[in-house]
Amino acid sequence: MPEKDQTISLAVTRETKEKTAWLARQSSRSLAGYVRQLLRVHIRTYERDNGPIPVERAPEP
Repeated sequence: MPEKDQTISLAVTRETKEKTAWLARQSSRSLAGYVRQLLRVHIRTYERDNGPIPVERAPEP
């Protein structure tokens, strides 16, 4: 069964949101798509430099 998408809510300043939205438009992405890409790139870079990040999964009901 495919894994369901998860939601992360975070609070940022208006300036941070506006600047991030601008950067997203420059790469033809939605704001959410741009943030997802930032996270993927950061995780990939971290794991390249430090090895795999362990993922603990909750048991399924």
